[in-house]
Amino acid sequence: MSSRRKFNKPLDKKADFMNITELARRLKIPTEQLRDELPRLGFDIGRRAIKIDDTVAEKVIKIWSERKKKQHTENYVVVQKRLEDKANTKQSGREVQLPSTLTPREFADILGLPVTTVIGELFKNGVMATINEKIDFETASIIAQDLGFTTVPTNQTDTIDQEAVASASLAELLRADNSTKINRPPVVVVMGHVDHGKTTLLDAIRETNVAATESGAITQHIGAYQVETKGRKITFLDTPGHEAFSAMRSRGGRLADVAIIVIAADDGLQPQTIEAIEISQREKLPFLIAINKIDRENADIERIKKSLAELNLLPEEWGGKTICVPISAKNRQGIPELLDMVLLLADMEKLEANPNRLAVGTIIEARLDKGEGPVATALVQAGTLRIGDYLIAGQVAGKVRSMKNYLGQSVESVGPSTPVRVLGLKQLPQAGDIFQVVDDERIVREVLKKSPRYQSLVTSQQLESENEDRPSNVSLNVVLKTDVLGSREAITASFKEISLPEVTIKVVKAGLGSITEADVMFAQASQAMVLGFNVPIKPEAELLARQSQIFVGSYKVIYDLLTQVKKQLSSLLKPELVRNQIGEAVVLKIFRRGKKEMIVGCRVEKGVVRPKTSLTVLRQEKIVAEKLLLSEIRLGREVVGEVAEGGECGLLVIGQPIIEERDKLEIYHEEIRQRSIRD
Repeated sequence: MSSRRKFNKPLDKKADFMNITELARRLKIPTEQLRDELPRLGFDIGRRAIKIDDTVAEKVIKIWSERKKKQHTENYVVVQKRLEDKANTKQSGREVQLPSTLTPREFADILGLPVTTVIGELFKNGVMATINEKIDFETASIIAQDLGFTTVPTNQTDTIDQEAVASASLAELLRADNSTKINRPPVVVVMGHVDHGKTTLLDAIRETNVAATESGAITQHIGAYQVETKGRKITFLDTPGHEAFSAMRSRGGRLADVAIIVIAADDGLQPQTIEAIEISQREKLPFLIAINKIDRENADIERIKKSLAELNLLPEEWGGKTICVPISAKNRQGIPELLDMVLLLADMEKLEANPNRLAVGTIIEARLDKGEGPVATALVQAGTLRIGDYLIAGQVAGKVRSMKNYLGQSVESVGPSTPVRVLGLKQLPQAGDIFQVVDDERIVREVLKKSPRYQSLVTSQQLESENEDRPSNVSLNVVLKTDVLGSREAITASFKEISLPEVTIKVVKAGLGSITEADVMFAQASQAMVLGFNVPIKPEAELLARQSQIFVGSYKVIYDLLTQVKKQLSSLLKPELVRNQIGEAVVLKIFRRGKKEMIVGCRVEKGVVRPKTSLTVLRQEKIVAEKLLLSEIRLGREVVGEVAEGGECGLLVIGQPIIEERDKLEIYHEEIRQRSIRD
């Protein structure tokens, strides 16, 4: 049975009719288009019909208007800004959860307020924070309460569960050893804000030129190095400076025994400096402050110490416990004193390990080498790792075929607190995996049976299943190739940060090594872009990408990669239709009622009324008409541009003449804004 409506009844002689051409004119579409649309709207009217019943015409107009309105809103993200919303920016005691640190932009999102309102409130309280600077929980809590909210700290248990489990398992492995222990070298992590001289400091300590080889002066992945001073060894973990590697920095904090937090004497404490201090305090990691760049003309050591004192980190010279060592990494000044302080902190911790047990430690980094296969950088934390040992790391396993130290020299065995590159694992472990040596090859075989066949490549099916529960209308598909697993981990974490509910980033394929023809063909099939980090693009892949018009890009600095992704994501966002209510009026009298316009007298109850704006008509709190045009405002005979609250005026309204006395008019203007992914 047809679902179309039939209008083939005998015509009433008194019935009124409308020409098809007149109806098309009212709908503002060509007559032929109307004839095509009528069956789709559910009206069974022949293509040769000249006239239709007025009641049918009214139904067509109503359905057409509803469809156009729906299409209009579907093409935009509609934002309603009512007068009540503006008046009630101070919420009535709503409870919000705040993390230990957050930016004003994140703060505004949590409160559901414009970021300008939050920054303005911060300024009123003497906090000169920019949109992306970090503020602490106490400051945010005070501001939130001033805005009418109640605050509670975010339960961060879920976010650190994985790290806690890994730490616990390592702690249990180490605690299970009750044998005699000897002193071991301290493991030191160097942290701080970008461009404050972390890599240059390690360069000064190692007498190598690592900084010159780093793209954009940002250390891109974790490295491990050993130095010797006064007959004792110190192991350094070099953690990246860019904020996208915060997860890796946190891992560095968990691995280390001592932290050196570098602060530039000419720049002061910055967001990443504060984050590094928080990581150290959370992990109960002893740390000292290296005040770098003291050779600069505008260096101010006392200002740094004062800033630290404001964070309850009173320097030793001021009677506190925080060790501060002035240095110039560039001029190799203060380095011996800094290392002495590191050893002093290490001695206070009484660092010990048993070198005679089976080795236990953590995977720092993993990469796929063309000639050598899976290569893992491991930090031995107890026991001695030897060539020929059977090794289990997370979900992968293998037999140690060869080992190289940080200088690239082959070694037969390494003891506690020593970093080493290990060859022999069958697949790639994940950075941060706990490894342990076992004495039974059968255990290794069992692990290999249960482990993924290709840990180095994340299949599209696996990645898609991760994103199944995400409510998203549109996704940006990405084929991602990186040099090492740590880089991939940091980039995919950044993707989650910049994704939105309506547009997300879906990594349909990820792997290590060069961008190849196969990657471009996969991208073509899945309508994806190909992104590489610190990897080359093969010439044949580049040629195929040009021919198939697939975007392919490889980047050496993560800022540039994320900027490109944000640009692509922004192009997928629907524009924002902002309906900004500016006033509210009550109709006192109807002066004239025409076919397509009305002149009404009204009193402005709230806000203002202005010409060239839109009206919504409400009768007994129900909407009876929308999007009427307020064409002109008069005070007596004079045309005016605005009437404020309390004033009375006449309005020329264009549209359906259905306004009655005592109707309420909501006045608003619409603005279309192109949205973009925020920095």
